[in-house]
Amino acid sequence: MKVVFIVNNKNNRLAKVLPKLKEYCQQKYLDNVQFYSTEGKKHAIILAKQATENGCDYLIAVGGDGTLNEVVNGIFRSNKAAMEYPILGLLPFGSANDFARTANVTNSIEELMHLIQSNIIQKIDVGQITLQQTQETRFFMNIAGLGLGPEVVQSLEQSSSVLGPGFNYFKHIIKSFFSYTKKAVSCKSDTWYWHGKLLQMAVANGKFFGNAINIAPDAQLSDGQFQVTIFGDLSIWDYLKNLGNLKKGLKIINSQVSYHHAKELILDGSEPCGIEADGEYVGLTPASIKILPKAIRFLMPT
Repeated sequence: MKVVFIVNNKNNRLAKVLPKLKEYCQQKYLDNVQFYSTEGKKHAIILAKQATENGCDYLIAVGGDGTLNEVVNGIFRSNKAAMEYPILGLLPFGSANDFARTANVTNSIEELMHLIQSNIIQKIDVGQITLQQTQETRFFMNIAGLGLGPEVVQSLEQSSSVLGPGFNYFKHIIKSFFSYTKKAVSCKSDTWYWHGKLLQMAVANGKFFGNAINIAPDAQLSDGQFQVTIFGDLSIWDYLKNLGNLKKGLKIINSQVSYHHAKELILDGSEPCGIEADGEYVGLTPASIKILPKAIRFLMPT
């Protein structure tokens, strides 16, 4: 059994976690274990692609949603057939860890080892984004966002904070509210159509984004469809008024808020609109997003 860990070394907490992780692997007699640390943005994509092509049984992302996103993209960019993909796992040590909330995965090394040794897995869905202008394809595990979300992501990438992820996300959401101009966006699925000025759209495989905001309470990781939450021409005051309910996973009752389900979406508009996936900026519309049902085996409690 070969286990490969890809560690996001940007987070200082991992300096303490990694020695403990290596020691625990030795105690559990996992003799074929390899550790790779990232050296910059998108390096985990390269490392995951190489690990998949070289062959491994388990590929574990050690970091946050962004690290997991890069590892998934590395797996899907490999030259291996889907049936040869490694089992994917996550040890969540990121700033938000939103996907881990839906998957009920903790940062306990002991629990991760139990999942590996007991081979406790579920087949879960993966999202695929195709940008029409460049034909670039990106994959995501959690949520793809349009509108305000990509503005927040870009603002976060250019900043640093010592006040914690919760305050940092909130600060940049408010900052982006005042700088973001709502784009006119159209969204088409097989069964419904929406168009209008867009504050935020979440194409959700998981439930949470933006550091524990439950934007898609009906989303399921293995039901073969997205929950799509659309905030249209909503004001900052309406958003703030409902932030507590969003944290609790309560749906917002407002004429500018709607909830849908879809297996595939075509996104367009009168002007390009930004797209992010799992907290990573992807590009601009027009684009298509589709679900890949049960496309990856994932280590998680049943």
